[in-house]
Amino acid sequence: MKTIEELVAQVAKNMGADKKPSAPKPKTVEKPVPVNTESAKDVTYKNCKMTLEIAKKAADAAVIAAEKIGVKIVVAVCDEGANLVLLNAMDDSYIASVRAAQDKAYTAVALKMPTHTALKESRGGALDGLTNGNGILLLGGGFPLECGDKIYGGIGVSGGTKEQDTLIAAVAKETLRALL
Repeated sequence: MKTIEELVAQVAKNMGADKKPSAPKPKTVEKPVPVNTESAKDVTYKNCKMTLEIAKKAADAAVIAAEKIGVKIVVAVCDEGANLVLLNAMDDSYIASVRAAQDKAYTAVALKMPTHTALKESRGGALDGLTNGNGILLLGGGFPLECGDKIYGGIGVSGGTKEQDTLIAAVAKETLRALL
């Protein structure tokens, strides 16, 4: 099995991230523009707001990674409020994976951590006693999508083993980071 770095590189290449964009022409400014330092603090987060376009890129990366390792998955992407933005089911994927992928994406955002970490924390850690239910699914395959210290969404993958789901979701997350 390939390493996550190899998969991220392959997926990013397949999605065109290896192509360098042409440099924009410099703009001429006649007079200095004052900078509002309050709004400048929030620029990174605003640029990382979940959109359908970003969700599609995450799902595309997950599907490419799944195809590379021979797994048929369902991928769910949600926004910072854990609201579903995109659901993508590969042909012949498990019907049960539809709900599981959504719950993993929800869990990653709601608990602000990967779902495999939440599972460990539910067994004597900070989340001791937390169980599955009400949208929470403590299985590998869900990651929050972060921009700096802000969470702008989450991704959930279901259809393979917990290790495969975790790997595919991690590849999608890292590919997004490389693309954005």
